[in-house]
Amino acid sequence: MKPYFVAAALLAMFSCQQPASNTPETEEQDTSTVTVTAPASAPAQQCYTKISGKDTSYLQFKTDKEVIDGRLEYHLFEKDKNEGVIMGTIANNVIRAEYSFMSEGTISKRPIVFKVENDQVFEAISSSLDAEGNPVFDKDQSKLKFEDVPFVKSACK
Repeated sequence: MKPYFVAAALLAMFSCQQPASNTPETEEQDTSTVTVTAPASAPAQQCYTKISGKDTSYLQFKTDKEVIDGRLEYHLFEKDKNEGVIMGTIANNVIRAEYSFMSEGTISKRPIVFKVENDQVFEAISSSLDAEGNPVFDKDQSKLKFEDVPFVKSACK
């Protein structure tokens, strides 16, 4: 009975040991790689500030592929501030969105267009107004005109 017990113990002991590090089998295992896919992170928030005289404006947004959403605030000197959300698309560094905001106690919506260039964002100047007084922007991006004073990249608040 003892020889069987000793043989079983030796067999168990040798089968649990790691192979020597210089064997071809180990070298092959060490050179294999495993690819781990990291989970997709949330889009980074981008923040911009524009100061023109006594007026200050803030623009915050994040993009997910071609979809954009964020916040826009205008603090115009001696006028009621208006602040709200923007939702739209971005293509060829041009943002076309709808701005839903509260101003003077009234909820309003209007289209907005911005051009993103490096660490600056330029607001488009409308080519005309529609029957309700909302700005109308040219569909042809090459015909869009933009304000001279840009929003500049800033810390998010």
